[in-house]
Amino acid sequence: MAKYIATIVGLGLAVAFVVIFFVGRTETKHLREVAPRVGMSYDDLMAMGPRIVSTTGVTLGTSRHVVYLLACSGLSSKSSLEAQAEQASALAKQQRLSDREAVRAVLAKGGVNPNVPSLKGC
Repeated sequence: MAKYIATIVGLGLAVAFVVIFFVGRTETKHLREVAPRVGMSYDDLMAMGPRIVSTTGVTLGTSRHVVYLLACSGLSSKSSLEAQAEQASALAKQQRLSDREAVRAVLAKGGVNPNVPSLKGC
């Protein structure tokens, strides 16, 4: 009888962890959804990644994540996005910052308050 109770309690805990995991995670937006915020298309943003890799030497994942964060913030313009992404990628590599910290630092240099919740949904 004790085995059955322990099994049921274990299954209950496992189900609770799964439910908490899916309820607690934040919703992320797809790059197609954030591209219009900077007046660019999905393909334009995807093409930026390899160019940033070739100029900064970061990984493709880092470059794409930085582009995504800048586009998602809505604080970059079409004309400044690639330059800001290069700065943030280089900063992340040189100072070993996370992509999010590097983007906040670049936005702060541009006069944006780095504590603005603009990256919260990103």
